[in-house]
Amino acid sequence: MGKGLFGSFGGAVKKGLTQKVNSDGKITVMSKISYGFGEMSFGVTDTIVSVYLFIMLTDFLKVEAIWASVIVVIGIIWDAVTDPLIGYFSDNSGGKFGRRRRYILLYAIPLGLFFFILWMMPGLIATAPQAVKIIVILIVYLFVITFLTLINVPYSSVIMEMTDDYDERTKLTGFRMAFSAVATLVAIFVADTILGEGPLYQTGGNLIYVGLVFGIFVTVAALLCFHGTFERRTFVKPQPRPKFNFRKYVLESWKSKPFRQIAIAYLCAFTVIGLLQTLLQYYTTYWLRAPELFVVLAGMVLLLAILSTPLWTFAAKKIGKRDAFLASCALGVLSLIGLYFIPQLDTSGGIFMDLGQSMAAMPFYGYIFTFFLGVSVGGIQLMPFSMMPDAINFSMKDGDMDEGAYYGIVTFVQKLGKGAATMLIGPVLTLAHYVAPPTDQPKDQLFEQMKSTNEVIRIMFVGLSIIIIIIAALSVRKYAIDRKALQDKINKTADGE
Repeated sequence: MGKGLFGSFGGAVKKGLTQKVNSDGKITVMSKISYGFGEMSFGVTDTIVSVYLFIMLTDFLKVEAIWASVIVVIGIIWDAVTDPLIGYFSDNSGGKFGRRRRYILLYAIPLGLFFFILWMMPGLIATAPQAVKIIVILIVYLFVITFLTLINVPYSSVIMEMTDDYDERTKLTGFRMAFSAVATLVAIFVADTILGEGPLYQTGGNLIYVGLVFGIFVTVAALLCFHGTFERRTFVKPQPRPKFNFRKYVLESWKSKPFRQIAIAYLCAFTVIGLLQTLLQYYTTYWLRAPELFVVLAGMVLLLAILSTPLWTFAAKKIGKRDAFLASCALGVLSLIGLYFIPQLDTSGGIFMDLGQSMAAMPFYGYIFTFFLGVSVGGIQLMPFSMMPDAINFSMKDGDMDEGAYYGIVTFVQKLGKGAATMLIGPVLTLAHYVAPPTDQPKDQLFEQMKSTNEVIRIMFVGLSIIIIIIAALSVRKYAIDRKALQDKINKTADGE
């Protein structure tokens, strides 16, 4: 691989590229927005799955929590196989649509279609035996994972094709994270509106409409990303294609210390976000006993993550990406400690409170700590994303252009983080004697878990998140790649060519 894969720069810029790069060489705002749409496609898919898949299985389909975790574990294993393979295929692709963007174009529609099918199935198999539910959901879920991988690994690599500039990458990552937060916000609010009032064990039949709306959305977002992004170089597909090298695409990448440091932080960041997304439904329904607060608290965190993106971008420019990430981790830990002390709310005899009553029952300091948690999530998301291209640049051998080898691992780590969060929840809930609400539960009555089960939900939501954030902070404490180190590496590579 390497130089032999590429044609000439064609004057360094493709025909039509002038519309996507300013005269000073900076990427245009419209192209940055288009890049952000690619993350919206992943963000919506990932958010809906993280928030609703597990609780749909346990509460609506009445699948045992341990089997719900088995589905997630199998998905993680499948990811471990497919992510490096897709990185390899994109590294060895070419043509007029580039080696990365062509995958976004080809698989946008299949992703949207199977995402719709995933949420159509619960209503069709609600009365089927548990084994049938598990098998059907697992098969469709694996298709969703596969098409998401076929888009997301090449998409993640596109930033390396668009620019080598340290600060431009931070800006692109800022757009990516802002669009990710917007996607998550839209997904939660729109899905909650479509599902209607009440816990998911009552409203799960409306998931088909959630799948239809967002199946169309993720397809359109991916196509907009394809249209507005670009690749600076013209790539020639190698003939014959070199054989897949497991050592290179799985083992060699992990040997690089900077890459390993950021990959661990990246894993932890997404594990925390996955925990918060998945457990917030359980936390508001069973600990706070106010299901209507889910959309309020989730909305606050996500909106503040969006609004804080310029703050963290500014902080990264002033104090460096590593220190900005450490600051966001510290803020996140303090916020979660504060949230731990929110007591169970008075639900007036087990009757559902409406949104206004739920918000009034929440202690004022709960909103304060939620505010700071949202700000911290902005940095916890943004910084590992922003540091990753730099770490990859620093890790690649001179003249090598195998970004897909690294981004196959990155994409797997990203999905592993979300999956690991869900994977942990099932066995813990089973050990805590979590009980699925009965089908004949009165609609105006809150279903009550045991006191010990509620305590476990609160401890997982807060305590486990804190532990993982601390691991993330420790992983980057000796990370040493800054603006100067990256530029020196790029200059050295250019001189060698």
